[in-house]
Amino acid sequence: MGEETTNQEGGAAKRGGLSFAKLIIFIVIVAAIIVVGYFVMNGGIGGQGAAVAMVNGSKITRSEYDVRYARLENTVTAQGQSATSTEIQLAIKEQVLNDLISETLVLQAAEKEGIKADSVAVDAAFTQSKAGFPDATAFEAELKKQGFTESTFKETIERNNLIQQYLKAHIDISSITASEAEVKDLYEQVSAGDDTVPPLSEVRAQVENQIISQKQQVLITNHINELKAAGTVETLI
Repeated sequence: MGEETTNQEGGAAKRGGLSFAKLIIFIVIVAAIIVVGYFVMNGGIGGQGAAVAMVNGSKITRSEYDVRYARLENTVTAQGQSATSTEIQLAIKEQVLNDLISETLVLQAAEKEGIKADSVAVDAAFTQSKAGFPDATAFEAELKKQGFTESTFKETIERNNLIQQYLKAHIDISSITASEAEVKDLYEQVSAGDDTVPPLSEVRAQVENQIISQKQQVLITNHINELKAAGTVETLI
């Protein structure tokens, strides 16, 4: 769910860089729902159009799916990977469907529990995003490029805030850590035969964060599977 998404998503590895090339596809395919919640498109769950899935009676439209697919496909391409192979296309399709279904399940559960978006946090996130551009014109141009208006972008932040609040209430991630053995094992996997990967001392924080993110994703996936088991989900494509 996603990152998930992404927003959080890794770039190509170079000396002094912040991530590993060999982790790119893994990060994209296993993006946490917290991350990918940021990329819910304009139409919203249950909008108009043919359905690609039904979640507890709510429709996920083809237009929603197509926009999300295009964004994830562009992300994969931007990371230097080919998005044209059958294997990658199937992986993207599966990820997009899973993300949309997971988001819908979480948002439905949040609504049942009466969880409301934190308007202060939403405004702060919006302001922070806008502050990353030289002026309002540049900000609006980038929003338009991504298919947003200021209004729909803020709605997306609100949805992401709801997802984060719900997951925080139901999943304890505070005790998750990365052991020294896990750090060394992942680093050795990534750096094997690749002399462009920086020394572990330079990227330890990134390796630890990746391990913690993977563990968080397991907890999130398990909880979403419980929501699926308790509901009715039908995939139509």
